[in-house]
Amino acid sequence: MVVKDAPAGEPGGMPPGPAPRRHRHRHGWAMGLLTLLAMLLVAIGVCEWLGWPFLRRPAEQWLSQKLDRQVRFDGVEGQDWQLRLIGHLRLRAHSVTVAGPSWSTLGGPTLQAQDAALTLRYSDLLALRHEGQALRVKALRAGELALRLERDVEGRASWQFGDQPPSDTQVRKRPRVDGIHFDLLEVRQGTALVDDKIQRLSLLARFALRETWTTAEQAASAAGAGASGATARRASPDSPPGVAARAASAAASGTRLAVDFGERVAGKPKGASAPAGEPGPGEGGRYGVTAHAEGHFRDLPIKASLQTGSALPWLSSDPNAPAVPVTLRGNIGQARLSFDGEVRDLLVSQGLAGDYTLSGPSLAAVGEPLGVTLPTTPAFSMRGRLTREGTRWTTAVRQATIGKSQLSGEFQYDKPENAVPTLTGELRGRELWLADLGPAVGVPAEPGAPRAKRAASRVLPDKQFDLPSLRAMNANVNVKLARFESGSALLQAAEPLNARIVLKDGVLELRDIDARVARGQVAGLMRLDGREPKARWQARLRVSGVHLEQWLNLERKNGQRWVTGVMGGRIALDGVGRSTAELLASADGRMVLYWTDGTVSHLIVEAAGIDIAQGLGLLVRGDDALQVNCGVADLRVKDGMVTPRPMVVDTKDSVVLVDGDMSLATERLNLVAKVDPKDKSPLTLRTPLNIQGTLGDPRLSLQKAPLLRKLVPAAVLGVAVAPLAAIVPLIDLGEDPDDESLRALSECNARLAPVSKRRPGS
Repeated sequence: MVVKDAPAGEPGGMPPGPAPRRHRHRHGWAMGLLTLLAMLLVAIGVCEWLGWPFLRRPAEQWLSQKLDRQVRFDGVEGQDWQLRLIGHLRLRAHSVTVAGPSWSTLGGPTLQAQDAALTLRYSDLLALRHEGQALRVKALRAGELALRLERDVEGRASWQFGDQPPSDTQVRKRPRVDGIHFDLLEVRQGTALVDDKIQRLSLLARFALRETWTTAEQAASAAGAGASGATARRASPDSPPGVAARAASAAASGTRLAVDFGERVAGKPKGASAPAGEPGPGEGGRYGVTAHAEGHFRDLPIKASLQTGSALPWLSSDPNAPAVPVTLRGNIGQARLSFDGEVRDLLVSQGLAGDYTLSGPSLAAVGEPLGVTLPTTPAFSMRGRLTREGTRWTTAVRQATIGKSQLSGEFQYDKPENAVPTLTGELRGRELWLADLGPAVGVPAEPGAPRAKRAASRVLPDKQFDLPSLRAMNANVNVKLARFESGSALLQAAEPLNARIVLKDGVLELRDIDARVARGQVAGLMRLDGREPKARWQARLRVSGVHLEQWLNLERKNGQRWVTGVMGGRIALDGVGRSTAELLASADGRMVLYWTDGTVSHLIVEAAGIDIAQGLGLLVRGDDALQVNCGVADLRVKDGMVTPRPMVVDTKDSVVLVDGDMSLATERLNLVAKVDPKDKSPLTLRTPLNIQGTLGDPRLSLQKAPLLRKLVPAAVLGVAVAPLAAIVPLIDLGEDPDDESLRALSECNARLAPVSKRRPGS
């Protein structure tokens, strides 16, 4: 019997082929992959929930490598690290520490943040594959932040991360954070310890900030939509109450910079948090920085408060980064400053523009922190516009009040690297009072102000010059003053006064002096060489056409002037010393003065001659003016000793000859005025008049000889006057004498010649 096979798949048939087995195999793999994926997702979810704790150490190592500094995450167990990778990379850490550079002298980390939250984009992390690309941080928030910012004399800065160029390059010396860019930075409470040896700045600052920054293009595109909001933010300058109170307390505490900085992050122990419910610096829509700082700048105490718009552009190396609006109030040394404007760079202010006010007890108080040589003055105040580009400062002084002086001007101060700074510009003013510059040369600022201690009766200023300050900078400044007041009620002001101040390598020159005084002119040059321990002084002045009745405010009760006429002459003096008194005490040179077309009171001339007859008569008649034919003085100066060769005044009634000497070193007077009256009054006393004492206390007296011996013929006195006709023509006015001076001396020669011819035969 034949048995047939059962059909496949039927009972009793043959088993199935390989196709069903392959199907089951694929199904198993799919289930395995799904299971593995599910487990992976569960693992990722668990890790995301736990915060990826096992990535903490690799993250520290990776950041340490990128920043070339040790980075560490610390904190209490379970709160020290939480990482989220879904969406953006988000990290929360109880404490983040970035170590300081190996060369740091401050000690401790460069950055220490408490309760920090960091957000990074994956695209920004991938961009780090490119050489030189900065790490861009989407957001960084911290409850507390402590910074130690240090820059040494070589230009190495603790805020520069990664590989840096050699220390002798300009890039190294620019204080930029080249390794990190922030889109959002928020700090509730911050403390910064700054030690910048290049700027000679050391300070402790308390601050709070909430910052966001976009590129210039993004800012421009958003300007229209955000104008109203930005205006509202700028109109709200007040910082949050809690933050402002802490900052003010920190500023008032005067805490020493070098003691336990770690516990001064927020004015309380590490790890303490801000009070619950306290508003942050950015709440309420306000962005920017509020800071208070105390410390020293160039060895001068500094105390300042600062409010800014977003300061993140200060941390950018982008040359097109926008400027930061700044409001600054502070004291540096004895100077007080306020500034409202824009600043491009945090520490060296490579770009700056704004309005300022400045005040202090003296201009020298302003020049001291800036390294600028400015004179010692009374209290001052000024306002103007200040800009800076690179190493050049420019200011337009709209108004400056120094004592009673009213000034203005434009100035540029350039301080190139490794070069002497230079000041240029123009000083203008409605009026400048000499008393307001008096302290610079040793005289009091006001008539009642105390004088520097000096010997009794001395009047020449003996305050020593600050010669090293003459070598601190160079200067070239034009001076245009509408009015220059000497401060003396007896002297008319110069209107106008023009000159040029040139300071070069320690040599100060007052060039092109042109002072218009009483329809006349004072012109010439003054020079002070401060390159040696003792200054060398030179004066070359020319006086012409000065009308005495206008220059000297000596009006009598009846309206007549005591003295009138035209005065002129030449002054050529040289001296060596460390003060005005020393310069004059060592002076050598010559002073030639003349007086023509004048009148003088009879009372003055005849009181000198003790003419009783006319003196009493003139008191009754009211003293008619006496014409002065001429007057001339050739004063020779040697080692501070002034000797007239000659000094003579010829009037209608008398000829007065002054002889003797005067010491500028001791200020002693030893002069004799010999009067030869031309009238023949029998009561004329021809007794010589002694002028003695000091410049501060002159004393007049008659020579102590018997009265009858004083009543001698005029011919006797004429013997002394006769040589004048031969002496006067020998007076030399120096190089390039002006026509007016030559004419005046010729007139004196002509007037005195008849006198000399008359005397021998008298």
